[in-house]
Amino acid sequence: MIRPGLVALALLAPIAAHGATLYLAPDGNDAADGRSAKTPLATLGAAIARAQQAPAGEETRVIVLPGVYRGQSTDIDGRRLHGPLTLAGTSADPATYPAFVGDGSDTWLHFRGAEGRDSGLTVRALRIAHYATAISLNGNRNDPAAFNRGTVLENLVLAQIGTDTGSAPGLALSTAAIRLVNARDTVVRGVFFHTIRNAPRDKCGGLHAIYLASHSTGAQIEGNTFQDFCGSAIKLRDASGGATIRANHFRDADGAPAIEEWFCDMTRTDACTKAGGECPSTGIRVTGNDFGNLPADRRVIVRGSRVALSWCPPGSATAPRFLLDGGRALP
Repeated sequence: MIRPGLVALALLAPIAAHGATLYLAPDGNDAADGRSAKTPLATLGAAIARAQQAPAGEETRVIVLPGVYRGQSTDIDGRRLHGPLTLAGTSADPATYPAFVGDGSDTWLHFRGAEGRDSGLTVRALRIAHYATAISLNGNRNDPAAFNRGTVLENLVLAQIGTDTGSAPGLALSTAAIRLVNARDTVVRGVFFHTIRNAPRDKCGGLHAIYLASHSTGAQIEGNTFQDFCGSAIKLRDASGGATIRANHFRDADGAPAIEEWFCDMTRTDACTKAGGECPSTGIRVTGNDFGNLPADRRVIVRGSRVALSWCPPGSATAPRFLLDGGRALP
């Protein structure tokens, strides 16, 4: 029997000339070979383990067949990936994306890569729901040279992301649906963020749909929709400049700003945790976005200090944080 979505798969993405294709299905078996839709694996963790065994330079494509995958989460050690890795659903219709559904207490995908090279990671055409954090890309926050680079996250649905401390006491509050820490040139495109909230309500402001921190420079954030969020939808922190934020839609902001620049200034507070100090994010291009009914003073805001700091690049305190439509600089 042909599984639903295989025809769409053939239309959506050509098979690489060199590399392996693995299949994942809700009724799969991790003891199977995973190399056809008739012998699929059951868990993303098993597929990642197979990908880590691939020869250097070989691409692995994990085709996620339709259905609901419950309670799965995985860590990827970038040092053990020796070629590109793509995780992709088979549908062009967000309503029928395969869905990973958690219990609100974990991160669905945690990539660790601090080797100063491309991650090779692409994630597309999936729905991820009921996780504390959907995706976290982590380099070394204390060493600018220890980054990962070039991850592509596109055509995803991220829904009901955050921590409910009322139903699960003792959990740490989530800070991001997508978290970037020294993750450079990341592409976030065509993602629908819906209901990005921590509970209770008074603990919600520190949760962001996209949180760029610690030298996460050069991000391309375009064509996304942010609906129902209570912390700034996009937050840039600590030398995470050079981003392009274009053609996004912001809805139902619940008093939060759409886009925010901030960093922890240790000359003003002893609560900062980075020993070397944090710096402004500058040169962020914001163009062609639809802010809906958000008032002008909550669309793009700067909260980072404008005082020159000895550990930051010269001129960073006075350089424009944002370059807005029409060439206007902010501040």
